[in-house]
Amino acid sequence: MGMVEVEECYQVIISKDKLQASIKQISKRNEEMKITLDDLKRLLHDHNVIYGIDESALNIFVSTPIISKEVVVAKGKKPENGQDAYLKPILHELEEKDFDSYENVDMRKVTEIPVVKTGEKVAEKIEATSGEDGTDVHNEPIPAKPGRDFKLLKGKNTEVSKNELELYSLISGQISIDKNTVHVHPTYEIKGDLSMKTGNIDFVGNVIINGNVPAGYTVKAGGDIRIKGTVEAATIFSGGSIFIGSGVVGQNKCLLEAKNDIKASFINEGVVKAGGTIEVTQTILHSTVTTEKMIICKRGRGLIVGGAISAVEAIIAKEIGNEMQTETSLFIGVSKKNLDEHRQIEKELNQINDSLKKLSQLLRTYLLKEKNEGTLVGKEKHIKMKVLNSYQESQEKKQSLEVKFKKLNELTQKNGTGYVTAERKMYSNVVLNFGKYQRRVRSNYLGTTARLDKGEITITTH
Repeated sequence: MGMVEVEECYQVIISKDKLQASIKQISKRNEEMKITLDDLKRLLHDHNVIYGIDESALNIFVSTPIISKEVVVAKGKKPENGQDAYLKPILHELEEKDFDSYENVDMRKVTEIPVVKTGEKVAEKIEATSGEDGTDVHNEPIPAKPGRDFKLLKGKNTEVSKNELELYSLISGQISIDKNTVHVHPTYEIKGDLSMKTGNIDFVGNVIINGNVPAGYTVKAGGDIRIKGTVEAATIFSGGSIFIGSGVVGQNKCLLEAKNDIKASFINEGVVKAGGTIEVTQTILHSTVTTEKMIICKRGRGLIVGGAISAVEAIIAKEIGNEMQTETSLFIGVSKKNLDEHRQIEKELNQINDSLKKLSQLLRTYLLKEKNEGTLVGKEKHIKMKVLNSYQESQEKKQSLEVKFKKLNELTQKNGTGYVTAERKMYSNVVLNFGKYQRRVRSNYLGTTARLDKGEITITTH
């Protein structure tokens, strides 16, 4: 079959990413016309398709005179992107194992963590890989994206080896894992409960309390805080993570704040903030819980009821809400605090714009008067100066509010890929907030995930 006829009957279509070529029949071929594999290969060659040709796909056209659908006849090889460099803590397994091996988690076990000695290796950096290039159907290379690198930083009381791939401890103490490094903290331990005898605690390293923290006490630590018992209406700040063996009975007067993660058995009437993940095994009841990562409550009973729960990435529980339809507010992407602030600033901006309008009218009146009657004196001059000052102050305040408003606006628009999952049940009267979008759940759902999709909050069952 001549090349012209092949061109007339068949069209070569190359995908945008050049990773796929197909052939489509565009006109009938004469009954007596025979077409060979080589004809089709030549046709592909003319379109510079030379890599990843699938002969069995071409043979379909050889054996069948009429084919109505487009057939993929060549496939390139996708590039394999490189792996990012990551930090591998040497003793991390120990700490994780303590936590994960308990089905309903005996959280008290978490407080037993590895101790390192001076000079011991605490972490190593696994280097990024460069990946493997792909090849398109034209036999041109498609470059792979190399993995991201990071600089291994020395942590508190650790030093980086000469090859910049290992971390060693400078003291004997407990390890604490951070993003690109590991810290080793000295430890301050209290045998029983906090009491008048021990007083409040403010310590540079890790703090271990083998009992409870009663109401009214404050515990601050540069590193991790591990409490084997219960936390009542107390204040706890950690530059690392907070682990609570029992739970939080906060009576709405408890504040827990950690730069990294928080793990506890239950949180009842507490205010809890974390930079990392918050993991609770049993229940989160009537609490205000905010994190920049995710909230997980599914290892034990896994209930979230009441309060305001805010997470940037995800909220995952076994059950959310309850039979009594207690209002339970969930915020994804943007915290309740940011949303409230956004609304507050919007209100203030409206008020300022109103008063600026009035002030500028007033100012105009005085300036006109000045123009017609010469420089103002006495009371009028005084009022004019006052109006002018108020006007300038309001303008400045407006500018600073607008900067804040713009930032918060970006946050509330950024609803991202966050989601809420109730593995067993999501009850009626759970209020879902994704940025500025809100949906109140009107009936009970079994095993569901809620997401934001094109400006609508959708609930899908598993």
